[in-house]
Amino acid sequence: MFIKAYSRVADVEPFVYPKGAAGLSLGMAANLTGGALAKCAATTKPTHIVMGPQRADGTYPAIEVTENTIFETVSTATVAATVVGSAVTLSTDALGVTATTTSGVFKILDTDGATTNSTVRGVFVTPAAAAA
Repeated sequence: MFIKAYSRVADVEPFVYPKGAAGLSLGMAANLTGGALAKCAATTKPTHIVMGPQRADGTYPAIEVTENTIFETVSTATVAATVVGSAVTLSTDALGVTATTTSGVFKILDTDGATTNSTVRGVFVTPAAAAA
């Protein structure tokens, strides 16, 4: 699950309430596609983080992803200190990250380097373009 660790600025991200697909969960990375939130793919930069359950009107409380918000999550593989500064992909459930750096969207700023499930902090970035 992605949680807000801290902000680089004193602003607070307000909750927004976009419609969304059923089954999104707290802390999930999501993309606003066709006017509705959907679970984010591994190599797609999310536009939002879901902040609560779906409401009766089909909307979710969410915050928009900005370059000033640092998020914390847990990895599905060891994220060593050597990965700091690199961007890794999202896990298949969009609730965490992997240690895969190809087309990564979550830039690692800090890691505890724990075996298998490392706690990491970072920012979401646009994946690097594939080499031609």
